[in-house]
Amino acid sequence: MLPGEVNWRSLQTINLNHCRMLESFPEIVGEMKYMTSLHLFSTGIKAFPSSIGYLINLESLKLYYCGNLTDLPCSIYELQNLKEVDLYCCPKLVRFPNKGDSEVLPTYSKVSHDKGCNSMEPHNLALRRFTAGGCATLSNTDFLASLNWAPTPREIDLSGSAIVTLSECINKIGCLRELNLSGCRRLVEIPELPPSIEWLDVSDCVSLERISKLSNILERKESQMIEEMDLTNCWRLCQNLVQMANKDELDADLFSRLLSSQQSEFTITFPVPRSEVPKWFSCQMDFMGHRRFEFCVETLANFKWDNTGLALCVAVDQKLQYTDFAVYIHINEVRVPSSYSEQLVDTAESDHVWLLYVPFLEMWRLGYMRPLPPFTCRVIIYIDYPSQSIKSCGVHLVMPPNGDVCMKLIRAENLTDKYPSDDEVYEDFWDNYRPKQRTDCKEL
Repeated sequence: MLPGEVNWRSLQTINLNHCRMLESFPEIVGEMKYMTSLHLFSTGIKAFPSSIGYLINLESLKLYYCGNLTDLPCSIYELQNLKEVDLYCCPKLVRFPNKGDSEVLPTYSKVSHDKGCNSMEPHNLALRRFTAGGCATLSNTDFLASLNWAPTPREIDLSGSAIVTLSECINKIGCLRELNLSGCRRLVEIPELPPSIEWLDVSDCVSLERISKLSNILERKESQMIEEMDLTNCWRLCQNLVQMANKDELDADLFSRLLSSQQSEFTITFPVPRSEVPKWFSCQMDFMGHRRFEFCVETLANFKWDNTGLALCVAVDQKLQYTDFAVYIHINEVRVPSSYSEQLVDTAESDHVWLLYVPFLEMWRLGYMRPLPPFTCRVIIYIDYPSQSIKSCGVHLVMPPNGDVCMKLIRAENLTDKYPSDDEVYEDFWDNYRPKQRTDCKEL
């Protein structure tokens, strides 16, 4: 049993994980400036005293799987060096405190009795990662406005929570990179997100009707997509997007509208009524029973690197829970570096399509000479497990409107189960394109 009051001045770490009989934490008397880690996951802890603010150099607070945790004190905002808060799967945690919440603080607290949390000076928290995924009763997000986030990379995970709306203040978290809202089945709308966002997961958000970013792109108010988005099973949202795409242009569809103004790489997963590659994709093929798909196309003499990109679409059947596949792109003998080589598509409830867009300029490393057209571009899609989950796939050259055709299909086949060779996966041959070594290249 822990004492009622503590001041472990030299203690650096507390680890009481899996102590299920631990229901309360002792009052802290005076600053414990050496404490950096407080790990109490899978304990019976119900709440913390406001004196937790005396852990002035705490960096890591891990409370995941604390099934009885109902509350946290607003003095948590005193912890200016806190980098990680993990509250994953705390089902009784109904809300996270706001900085303005008032509470009765101990007489030795550096925060005054009379003003409570309202007296706190604005703090620049070092928080990089906030996880409250699986907190099924957590319904507020206005606490995000209380976090004066420091300019460091960070993630927010609110997956599986009961939130209905996401606070608009999330747009003020200037360096937010990853946002996980998967399984928020009551969530209806996602407001403007900060430009720094790179990854958004809203899979299984079955009530979601609008994502501001996608609406703005379809209305041509923005052209910068989020780098990776998962909309698996977001039927309401996708139906609304399809209606928006068809509203002004009868011949347009959702994919063509999303691709038409893009200047940066992105991947996105959609639910669809019938899993198929859009008919306007210039190169496509159906699954013929083998694990390896390969497209080989050649750019023509009129090809331009600027404002041109490659779109890749994979249509996935609903029969399996998930589909693993790998994507490799080669230009001539060079393997293009990528962040999208390994992919997982969850198709538990319906057919889906996975769409990738890569500008040609982003395929090529800075400082290396670009091959002059005509050159070959080879795309390999390899299914990790033998199945018929991939129904079809396709490749399409995306270029400015009214541009002349500048590529042709040489070969498209699904005739082998052969795994990509070491040369195809590992050897990149970039040394062949160092400046001044080639005459068939364009100098940057």
